[in-house]
Amino acid sequence: MQLPLAITNWYNSTSSPERLLTNYMTTGKNKYLSLLVAQFNLPLYHYLLSQSNKQLAEDVVQSTWLKVIKAQKSSKDNSENHNQQSTIQQTNVKSWLFTIARNTLIDEFRRQQKWQNQLLDENIMLTVSLEKSVQAADRLTQFNAALVQLPFLQREAFIFQQEGFTLNEIAELTNDSFETVKSRLRYARNNLSHLLGTPL
Repeated sequence: MQLPLAITNWYNSTSSPERLLTNYMTTGKNKYLSLLVAQFNLPLYHYLLSQSNKQLAEDVVQSTWLKVIKAQKSSKDNSENHNQQSTIQQTNVKSWLFTIARNTLIDEFRRQQKWQNQLLDENIMLTVSLEKSVQAADRLTQFNAALVQLPFLQREAFIFQQEGFTLNEIAELTNDSFETVKSRLRYARNNLSHLLGTPL
């Protein structure tokens, strides 16, 4: 009898992200990294794609995993990095990976001199409704079109919340205050409701 995947993963404690990262950092074996990639690559890519374009999202997600590899090699090569390795292993793996991806994306925006433009009008309320052609499309298309119109930080906070991060985790991830994150989410929901013409 074959157990469902969710039950198998629950039974096999080595499949938890924290255990996988610990095993990868300790041994450097690619099988642990591959399991992490299988678990988090798509959510990371979706987040990055929502904040940039396909090419940049692909580049940044690849850079994110390269940084994980570099962190493993660095912690293995330097015995004095034991504290760094312990810190990485004790952290929430999902938050750690999203933080790397976010910082890499922001670094790339800065390199392209686009970061300041992304920060403009962080708390604006959008007043332009979607085009009629989009309004006639299916609900998911409408929602995606509305989401893309949100300012970077509002869209990011909303997506992080959809990924299951709490407000405190989002605040830690973005290095902002709880109230700032709460405000961004409020603006994001209000803007989405306005653009979609329905309460969110």
